[in-house]
Amino acid sequence: MKKLIGLTALIGGFLLLVTPRYILPACEYEGFNRMHCSDTARAEFVTGAILMAVGALTLALKGKKTTLAGAGIALPLFVAAYILPDKFGYCMSSRMPCNYGMVPGIRFIAVIGALIVLGAFIGSVRQLRKKGTV
Repeated sequence: MKKLIGLTALIGGFLLLVTPRYILPACEYEGFNRMHCSDTARAEFVTGAILMAVGALTLALKGKKTTLAGAGIALPLFVAAYILPDKFGYCMSSRMPCNYGMVPGIRFIAVIGALIVLGAFIGSVRQLRKKGTV
């Protein structure tokens, strides 16, 4: 479960880091003026970088509590990544790249990452309870 949580956070963070700029770019990176979606993209960069750090630390550090802590930090970060587009805003026009690309892509990554981390967290807790260490 440790590897699953660490790799999910690492890969999810990497995807949140590159999606708003290269894979499904925000409007600013598609030639439009700077808009609210640019702020959302920058917030996702930060969230992705933090997730990558959490994933790397979860994989590098030893201990059963570290695995649970990594999941406990990664899960709220995935939730934050899902909420950030509504908090910072994005273009409401259906013709804007952020509306049909970036925001759905970010939310997809956030939901899948959160579900995987949640499942791994529950599995880790069950394993620890069977062993009697929690």
